[in-house]
Amino acid sequence: MAASMDLAGLNKLLACESYLAGPKPTQLDFTKWAEFKACPKEENVARWWKHIDSLKRLFPYKKWPAAEVEKETGKAKDEASLENRLVGAVQGQVVTRFPPEPSGYLHIGHAKAALLNATYAQVYGGKVLLRFDDTNPSKEKMEYQQAIIDDLKLLGIQHEPLTFTSDYIADFEKDMERLIREGKAYVDDTNADQMKIERDAGTESKCRNLPVDENLRRFKEMLKGSKEGLTYACRGKIDMQCPNKCMRDPVFYRCKVDEPHHRHGTKYKAYPTYDFCCAIIDAREGVTHALRSLEYSDRKAMFYWVIEALGLRHVELSEFSRMNFDYTVLSKRKLTKLVDTGVVTGWDDPRMPTVRGVLRRGLTVEALKEFVMTQGGSRNTNSMSWDKIWAINKQKIDPVVPRYCAIEKGSLVELTLSDGPEKPTIKKENLHPKDPSMGTKDMYLAKKVYLRKEDAQVLSEGEEVTLMHWGNVIVEKITKKGDAVASMSGKLHLEGNPKNTKYKLNWLPVVDNLVDVTLRELGFLFTKPTFTDEEDPLDFINPNSQTDTVASAEPAILNLKKGDRLQLERGGYYICDQEKPMILIEIPDGRTKKISGEARDDTWKGKEKDAKGAKDTKKEEKPNKEVAAKPNNNKKEEAPKAAPEKGGKEKGGKQPAGKKGAPAADRPLDDLARLDLRVGKITKVWAHPEADRLWCEEIDIGREQPLAVCSGLREHYKQEEMQDRMLVVIANMKPCKMKGIESQGMVLCSTGPGGVELMKVPEGAKIGERLTCAGYEGEPDEVLNTKTGKNPLEVIKPELKTNANGEGTYKGVTITTSAGVITSKNKDSPIS
Repeated sequence: MAASMDLAGLNKLLACESYLAGPKPTQLDFTKWAEFKACPKEENVARWWKHIDSLKRLFPYKKWPAAEVEKETGKAKDEASLENRLVGAVQGQVVTRFPPEPSGYLHIGHAKAALLNATYAQVYGGKVLLRFDDTNPSKEKMEYQQAIIDDLKLLGIQHEPLTFTSDYIADFEKDMERLIREGKAYVDDTNADQMKIERDAGTESKCRNLPVDENLRRFKEMLKGSKEGLTYACRGKIDMQCPNKCMRDPVFYRCKVDEPHHRHGTKYKAYPTYDFCCAIIDAREGVTHALRSLEYSDRKAMFYWVIEALGLRHVELSEFSRMNFDYTVLSKRKLTKLVDTGVVTGWDDPRMPTVRGVLRRGLTVEALKEFVMTQGGSRNTNSMSWDKIWAINKQKIDPVVPRYCAIEKGSLVELTLSDGPEKPTIKKENLHPKDPSMGTKDMYLAKKVYLRKEDAQVLSEGEEVTLMHWGNVIVEKITKKGDAVASMSGKLHLEGNPKNTKYKLNWLPVVDNLVDVTLRELGFLFTKPTFTDEEDPLDFINPNSQTDTVASAEPAILNLKKGDRLQLERGGYYICDQEKPMILIEIPDGRTKKISGEARDDTWKGKEKDAKGAKDTKKEEKPNKEVAAKPNNNKKEEAPKAAPEKGGKEKGGKQPAGKKGAPAADRPLDDLARLDLRVGKITKVWAHPEADRLWCEEIDIGREQPLAVCSGLREHYKQEEMQDRMLVVIANMKPCKMKGIESQGMVLCSTGPGGVELMKVPEGAKIGERLTCAGYEGEPDEVLNTKTGKNPLEVIKPELKTNANGEGTYKGVTITTSAGVITSKNKDSPIS
């Protein structure tokens, strides 16, 4: 379909899509790209064209996958699956609608509904209506109405001319009079509390069988808003014995005189309920498919009752799951309370789940739409982690955001270069290392530069390191105050090969025009992931949901405008929230602990301690010298790191400094003690966003940071079975990427007739304790070598088994904790 589109159609498609046929680039993108002789002027097509052009230059020989197409329809795979969701849909005739109430700003759940309606309409060549359901004056404001219109523009949703439910009130009054005359409705003076009791019990109201004339008289009093009329409510006469209590004579009309309507003022005194007017207006406006979330499932029968009672055209209801997130509330009433009580700064606070909030935090519309489309019209309801949506977002922004450098002010250490330029000089440097088309920035070279204190702590005199984007230097002298590095001196060695250095370091020139920036890290607003009906989320406000850190940044960062996204090399992704003074909000990437709501501890002392421990290890055991200088343990990077090129220790792989066993080269590969087997507890588990078989876990092993592990257990364990589970983990694995997410360890499982089972830790075992096996002693390797012929795990694994009693053993000797042997239901089975 995209292959045959004209330029206008292509621009419309790419307003909400990153690629032409799915979430990843395909041959279709490159075929279409080749049709253009130069970059098109249309905004969305130009953005897509530049990205495909950069991919073509970066990977000139790569064979990109073909677009997945359904043979029968010729549509992209995602489109075909969407089509099958709408019953009776006819190409070119589908009409959907998005009917928000103007009682608050749109949140991410509303965005799902709006995007689904717009996408279904687009897929079927139909149209989507925007209609404000504005029949509850006490909650509605013109401010909210305009905000919703603006938010839909932000989401790139194009709709038919705007309509208002309140413009049909005269028609609704006639419809209600008709139902009263036909004996299908009556006017009740039962108070709300008594009415609830009667409906629960299935007891008919005393007013249910009033004469038609009396009901009509009462209804006119309601429309006048008289003192008598205010005591009435008009109810549908349906079935008081219906098992579905929603059908027990629901209220269809009620008086509203406490607040003037935001559009009609005091013109109307009585208004229809959503249950009554929605079905009517859907039918009359030509809606073919009304999409709504499952929370309205019980009211489906009521929707069709109204249509049948009035003899209106059929509207097909299609339901989808409501979007629920951990540590998040999506109730407009509760979100309004957060704003009114000053817990947040407004509806666009980047901690809020509103459309404006998440976009201000750095989420792209493309990522939001892709996330929604991964769910489509599914009816499966669960509480999701935010990780997946932020992981998708990272994939969108990483190829297109510029790179800059900033270092926290409390972490600056000066390095003087004896042969550095006497006066600062400017070097042009690409804004993106893999995409020269993004342009360049001015990078200052100076005689004195700042390094991160955490990096400086692990360096040695005489060591050669690389200053990123400049070249190699040799550290000649390190001056300390106590155990902390105070200053350093060295000389340039630009002819040196960066591939031969262990550390690739961020740095800043010591110049007068460095820029002070505030790095703002955000956590969740609540300390509890989910809430019961009895709990008030405001009782669980997270007091540490915002942390600000002042940093020094390179002068070129002043080129950023509000809303620009960037990556701070070795520091994560950010969005510019304010230009003067500059505030950068960190964009989550779907992998870090702070996404679970914990704001970072900004004191660098703990980090310095880690770095010091790493240096001590380096001094004591030269064969394991290659220890990473990871100055921001909570951070995630795709840019070059201050880490060893080979065999270096990565995040999560720290070992406490101390006396080790024999060097790795002197110990046999089958020495079980080379494995760092630890008792751990899963503190967080979520589905891998790109791999259907993988769980992602954060495992507490008694260290400052949890171990991040990806395990192929989704087919064997439910999420709730994994959460808070005690297990055995190999904690010194070499970190590796598993479909884009770094895994730092491996959990032990047995495989037998009973299936795959996590090895069971005996009750009383302590989190973080190391497991032992008689005959194997000594400290574990810093990081397990993964090369063939040098990999201990490769040799050890075949001898890891359960015995006839289901006990975990190595070469027949049991593996134990302080509380006893690890076990499994699988007997005489391999452990891996």
